[in-house]
Amino acid sequence: MNLLSYLYRQSRQLLLLATIAGAIAGLSGAALVAVINKGINAPDRLWEFGLAFFGLCLLMLVSKLVAEISLLHLTQGAIYRLRLDLSTKLLATSVHRQQTLGKHRLLVILTDDVNTFTNAFEFIPVLFINAIVVSGGLAYMAWLSWPMLLMLAAFLSVGLLGFHMAERRPLAHLAKVREQKDVLYQHFRSLIEGARELQLNTERGRDFVSGVLAPGAAEFRQRFVRGMRGYAIVANIGTLLFYLNIGVLLFVIPHWLRLPAETLSGFTITLLFLIRPIIDLMTALPTLRQAGFSLAKIRQLDQELVPSEAAGDAARAFDTSAPLSIELKGVCHRYPGESGDGSFMLGPMDLRIAQGELIFIVGGNGSGKTTLAMLLLGLYAPEAGAVALNGIDVTDSNREAYRQHFSAVFADFHLFEQLPGIAGAARHQHALHYVKALGLQHKVKIEDGRFSTTNLSTGQRKRLALVAAYLEDRPVYLFDEWAADQDPVFKRVFYTELLPELKARGKTILVISHDDAYFSAADRVIKLEDGHLHVPERRDACAA
Repeated sequence: MNLLSYLYRQSRQLLLLATIAGAIAGLSGAALVAVINKGINAPDRLWEFGLAFFGLCLLMLVSKLVAEISLLHLTQGAIYRLRLDLSTKLLATSVHRQQTLGKHRLLVILTDDVNTFTNAFEFIPVLFINAIVVSGGLAYMAWLSWPMLLMLAAFLSVGLLGFHMAERRPLAHLAKVREQKDVLYQHFRSLIEGARELQLNTERGRDFVSGVLAPGAAEFRQRFVRGMRGYAIVANIGTLLFYLNIGVLLFVIPHWLRLPAETLSGFTITLLFLIRPIIDLMTALPTLRQAGFSLAKIRQLDQELVPSEAAGDAARAFDTSAPLSIELKGVCHRYPGESGDGSFMLGPMDLRIAQGELIFIVGGNGSGKTTLAMLLLGLYAPEAGAVALNGIDVTDSNREAYRQHFSAVFADFHLFEQLPGIAGAARHQHALHYVKALGLQHKVKIEDGRFSTTNLSTGQRKRLALVAAYLEDRPVYLFDEWAADQDPVFKRVFYTELLPELKARGKTILVISHDDAYFSAADRVIKLEDGHLHVPERRDACAA
């Protein structure tokens, strides 16, 4: 029912068309059974019933095609919109919120749950038609004999009640299977990201597989086998009961009701005709149940990804006619410290950055450099105080517009193949200029607005990320330990050529760096210690 209600919200028109066409297909199937039954009992009218039979076959074929194609468009359109909607909401959700949700949980929902949901949708056209065929068959049996149908309904009701009771245990196991997927994805992510460390220590690798991965995989296997085994037992018992119902209706009930042979044969043919659709419905139940769990997870994520920020108008949110000025006013932000107690506090911090400044941000590990960068970029919202651009405070309503003033290359950067704003010969030449300046012209080409390859060393990929950042042409650039992975020659190019070139273009540049040999290139060097800028007397302001 959850799947059908979801489809109804996507397109009532297509679902209505599929329902009407499916009803015609189902009634046609029931009519076929009636024609066969009549033809068997009236050999002198075979030509008449033969024409009716072939006409109904054609009608059932056309109506089934219409229903299945309508449902195909409906389900695939729903999946398409679901994927785009989740992706859009994920982008609109704050980085801090995404980190709280956890990468492994996001991945399992965006990949496995969406795929499970998609697989269930592939069953829906067939199941939809089968359900209507079964309904049509039952309607024909009602026309043949109400007492027989009532007895059949009583048998089926008892069977359905027993099925509902029997599926509780398999259903509980399948629910645990979905929860175990989160655990497995977390282990797989650790395996992939820590492969180098595990390969360097064979014993540690074996311990990880046998002591961490194997128990989680074993739990998943046991739960899945128990759940599917339970459904297999229930489904086969249900099929056997269906045959027993046929036997009772054929060999027991007629002694009580004294039904004519034509009615009995009609019931028999109809029941045999309905066996396959009913088996298909029962076989698909585990998949539909798993899809229900996946849909619940997707809906939960959808609610948790509701953006806390309203999209702002970049042209109106801030005054762009005046020289750019960024100000931190008593900014405080809490983040986990090395002790793991979550009590490390950045700030309170007062800072003013003017347009065209080249500022180095320095400090030891854990001093708060990256957190300060995230606050400056608008990727974190301060817990106290405010960030202002050109005198206007950054709030949830304009934070997205604020972020559009920045381009950054992070220490844990991601390199996209696509280049931003590469259209036009001038932009293409700029891109080629930077690729050449960074010594990559022999390894990378720019084709159709994208890099020809990103399969390079970490340092080389970081240089390409710098090219992509330059081409964004934003007012403010932030580089987080960009030179840490570079050879001395490219460090020199970065600090003595590329940064001065950006400064000459009026760009504001923030560089997180430990390269004290190049500190003289900065207009200012900001040093962080223990989360603050040498103002320990004000730390009580963040205590609340």
